[in-house]
Amino acid sequence: MASDSFFGDTLELTIQTASGTALTVATLKGVEIKGEWDHKELYGQDSVLREDVARVAHKVPITIKSAKFHPNIIGKILGTETADKDIAGADSSGNTQATVIDSNTVPLFDASGNMTGKSGVEYVVLVEDIYFEGAPWAAPDGDWSVLDLSGVGRKMTTSYQTV
Repeated sequence: MASDSFFGDTLELTIQTASGTALTVATLKGVEIKGEWDHKELYGQDSVLREDVARVAHKVPITIKSAKFHPNIIGKILGTETADKDIAGADSSGNTQATVIDSNTVPLFDASGNMTGKSGVEYVVLVEDIYFEGAPWAAPDGDWSVLDLSGVGRKMTTSYQTV
């Protein structure tokens, strides 16, 4: 396979619902994914040169910018959503209230998407079990609101055409 140039096409952020289906909560624009490990080096007593190295503690840092997202992504990060409740908790048909709950259970997300090469080859990536440390809420004056998230995934898988 020759080298190719790729263009980021469709990336999305999903969360697993209680029924086990994937709910898309954001279309992503500006994504950076890195597979990282901590490394342990071994040195002997009689040499200053490294003798061996091992990978430990894998993680997948991911940063996301999105201008097209569903508001429930913040609700999912906060921990709970209650249907037909307004911000004050009063009954309000068609509204959803999201609030922090007193629980140490962390909501996990998946990010997936593809990039298309100039020759039509597709490069696909999946990051599983991402947690976000915060729930940003930005409302810039006179501009689009952009969701800016940083998180850590458990595992990254890639797939690409090898012909």
